[in-house]
Amino acid sequence: MPSSAPSFGAFRLATPKDIKRIGLVATCGFFEGAVCAWYRPFTAQYPEDTLESYCQIFSDFIKSPQHAVLLAVDFYDPLEATEFRVNIFVGDETVMPTAGEEIVVGVAVWALEDGSDRIYPEISPSRNRDQHKEHTKTLGEKAHAAQEKYFNGISELEMLVVHPAYQGRGHGAALVRWGLELARMDGVKQGVIGPEKGMKLYKSLGFELLDELQWPGDDTTPGGLKLGVLRFDPSS
Repeated sequence: MPSSAPSFGAFRLATPKDIKRIGLVATCGFFEGAVCAWYRPFTAQYPEDTLESYCQIFSDFIKSPQHAVLLAVDFYDPLEATEFRVNIFVGDETVMPTAGEEIVVGVAVWALEDGSDRIYPEISPSRNRDQHKEHTKTLGEKAHAAQEKYFNGISELEMLVVHPAYQGRGHGAALVRWGLELARMDGVKQGVIGPEKGMKLYKSLGFELLDELQWPGDDTTPGGLKLGVLRFDPSS
């Protein structure tokens, strides 16, 4: 197993929201370099093409399980917009930073070595011998229909589980609260489909019960199954 990663310090990992800014940093930062002069000699004429290319390149890096993308941040200096030969902003989609606003100013990408323990491992597909085929089919069909009806266009808590030895200590509630804070920050509703045991927790944290899904018992599972369909609205 690898040792723990170095401290991020003043750095942070890249996110999808950073891609356009990273593309701008790369376009400006590489512009006068020898490599860019060699294979992008027409950047001055077509800076938007260079920007689009770097946005795609770094988007692929961020999504790649074999790459680590680390960002350096600083406070916006208005001189950025006036003293550099290449400075591109993409129409109305880009909002100019204000003086003193924290922005991305540098980026580094590492390709991890083959076999690195830091890369997401390849997991062999399950043989699914533990599943009841008909139960699995009807569960998926009803849950999907409920998602289409109640969760269209909103975020969803798809899975929450805590090891039995550590249940009752607040770990589950803390995880749910983190997701609700994310929903508040993004201004989006959040849905969840959960068993009766979880409905009490979700309701206590502000979710509203919209519907219930039920499956009658049979020889395999006499108690049947009951799930609640709940939704959290950060504006309420």
